[in-house]
Amino acid sequence: MKPKLLLNPGTPYCGTTPFYYTLRNAKYCHAGYKKEFHYLQMMHTNQEGFTDWMIKRYTERRPDFRTGELPEITAEYNKDHYQALLEPEHSFDKYIYHMQYMRDMFPEYEAVCDFSNYNILLPEEFLTAHANALKPHFDVKVTILFADPVFRYYQEVGGLINQYHASEHKRKKMQMFGRNEDLMYNHYIRTKQQQKLFRWCIERSRISTNCYYEKNFDKLARSYGNKNVLVLEMEKIWDSSYHNETFDKLSHFLDYEIKPEHLYPNQYMSEHKDIEGLRDQNTEIEPLTEELYKWGVDRL
Repeated sequence: MKPKLLLNPGTPYCGTTPFYYTLRNAKYCHAGYKKEFHYLQMMHTNQEGFTDWMIKRYTERRPDFRTGELPEITAEYNKDHYQALLEPEHSFDKYIYHMQYMRDMFPEYEAVCDFSNYNILLPEEFLTAHANALKPHFDVKVTILFADPVFRYYQEVGGLINQYHASEHKRKKMQMFGRNEDLMYNHYIRTKQQQKLFRWCIERSRISTNCYYEKNFDKLARSYGNKNVLVLEMEKIWDSSYHNETFDKLSHFLDYEIKPEHLYPNQYMSEHKDIEGLRDQNTEIEPLTEELYKWGVDRL
């Protein structure tokens, strides 16, 4: 029997972090030193400096840009392993080797996993090649989280602002638009005007690929096989009135029991907003008003 590998390529700002920790609580899967591996992004984009950034990310204890905290040094952290893994040339063989290495590191978990949100943006040809490379080695399942599209995109806009203001490194890394018409875009980010930036992006059709749920699902289904892809709605995972339906579906798909008591709190849900110290992003800089929400519904 092949070992299990769970891929969760997004969607960003749909509670993928608390979903990952929910599965960890259930002893279903472990992603290793970092929840988001980013290896496939590095391999596909081949951006100048990205490999150096990845090596530093895995071989230096750098503070988290949101919390300022240093990552804990745990059993899965092996500097030499990551140094060898991340050096060029990048390949699916190296990715498979790393997942097999993680399988050996965490035998008490049912599966290993890759929760890199960027993977949903990778082209279908690349994902299909990835799926074909994995087939001889792993039993692969894919989960994808969606949420209310207006709420989700509003959080993403807030995330843009937070990333810009997090550090000088982040500001340099972000590619700010240079055309004259985009001066207001830059202004809204610098002045933390989330509501105006949200309107500006939608009015100019500058929304991200993350917003196209149907297209993203179809791409995953064609690449990894329709029966191997499960869509979950964020709101139904954390809403107790849907727990029987949602957790039965998830447990059946994974062939492993996941229970509501395994749930990790989600700051995107109103009842969890005031819980401090969660491994999650709160990106509501300004409130999403009812009027603005309705405006977004009409356009998204």
